[in-house]
Amino acid sequence: MESIWTKTCRLPSFPALDKDRDADVAIVGGGLTGLLTAYLLKDSGLSVIVLERDVLGRGATAFTTAKITSQHGLIYSRLIKTLGPETARQYAANGQKAIASYRQIIRREKISCDFINRPAYLYSALESDDLKREEEYACRLGLPASFTKETELPFPVAGAVRFENQAQFHPLKFLKGILPGLTVYEHSEAAKIHSHRIQVKTPEGTRSVSARHILLTTHFPVKNVPGFYFLRQHQDLSYVLALDHAGTVEGMYYCVDISGHSLRSWENLLLFGGCGHRTGKLHPGDSYRRLWQTVKKWYPRAAAVSHWSNEDAMPHDSLPFIGQYSFWTPDLYVATGFQKWGMTSAMTAASFLSDRILGRPNEHDGIYSPQRLHLAASAGPFLSDAGSTTVHLLLQKPFAPHRKKRAIAKGYGPVCTHLGCTLSWNPADKTWDCPCHGSRYTEDGQLLSGPAAKPLKHLQDVPADE
Repeated sequence: MESIWTKTCRLPSFPALDKDRDADVAIVGGGLTGLLTAYLLKDSGLSVIVLERDVLGRGATAFTTAKITSQHGLIYSRLIKTLGPETARQYAANGQKAIASYRQIIRREKISCDFINRPAYLYSALESDDLKREEEYACRLGLPASFTKETELPFPVAGAVRFENQAQFHPLKFLKGILPGLTVYEHSEAAKIHSHRIQVKTPEGTRSVSARHILLTTHFPVKNVPGFYFLRQHQDLSYVLALDHAGTVEGMYYCVDISGHSLRSWENLLLFGGCGHRTGKLHPGDSYRRLWQTVKKWYPRAAAVSHWSNEDAMPHDSLPFIGQYSFWTPDLYVATGFQKWGMTSAMTAASFLSDRILGRPNEHDGIYSPQRLHLAASAGPFLSDAGSTTVHLLLQKPFAPHRKKRAIAKGYGPVCTHLGCTLSWNPADKTWDCPCHGSRYTEDGQLLSGPAAKPLKHLQDVPADE
């Protein structure tokens, strides 16, 4: 699976960790959040090491649609209702600050990453009341929002909220621009973390890193206890087609309807996304085919040049977790739960984490605290997730690797190496997906994404079903 970002930008390679090392800061995860944090700490006088299990920028960063915006769905209506106007105000301010920070870094480092200012549209084809309410709240919070029924889309909309002066870019070109001067080790997996010490697996053997501060920026935390982030969020999948001969759009579009689509352009291509579902949902169907059916309706001359999917960690109360990992780990930090807005949240997380490491005050620190407890906002999603997890733990049945094809036909088969949930077959990406916590594996059992840390056993080179 290749996105247009991985097809059009090759990042430099880095060696594996070659010996035991000490550092002031060790960052686990070589995606946008981890590398941005390392970049912000680069001139602080602290020694910083980045550890990446695979290669840089091949996780969520490589499969984003790369919108940088403070418009995150119907977020402000939801935050004001559940957590209050002050939390919503701080969240809005951080979104706008993130956009400005990207502009500043790109200008300072002279990074050529296709960064373009664009308006962002939140639209609905069905009704406009929720959008009018969102526009009203956004304006109260000082955001550049306005309501309209006029868009450039080839289909009618009931209404849209337009945010001015947002942005889009090429995420891997941006990563390439901030890499100089960073100490990075690829193919270096953080296998175990205890206190200030990380046990690191490399192709040449086991090494260790000792650090005063350890940051987990791995999209979904690989450390289960303490923290229990697998109980506090789930993962969603969404799908994208990169289309030629479909024209382009000047704005960036995100639909609030359940069956809606997102759109943005890059060069002469149209990125058309949608058909999302919870990771591991049984028999979701071929989402690319469903996307393609919609594309042919509105863009009959279109041709797909690439397709990909991406996962988003969805916290129960709609706020990312950024800060101290748990009460009991004062020097271990986390950044996760970015929902569908990873580019903006990555900058917010990097700013907060670097401030925390350097002892600088940050007035908005509290709203993202991983130690927060918002019972009213979290109860419903928590019970829904708990129910789904219970079902897929009880669904376990004997699985024989040589009956893999039969399991694929049924839609479920082996159990996840994370906590033992029964995996579902995803016919779109041809992967085994965990409906409980979102781990994903290739057909032959290789681990694609966590929180699982181990591959499935005995699925490689199995004979055909009897």
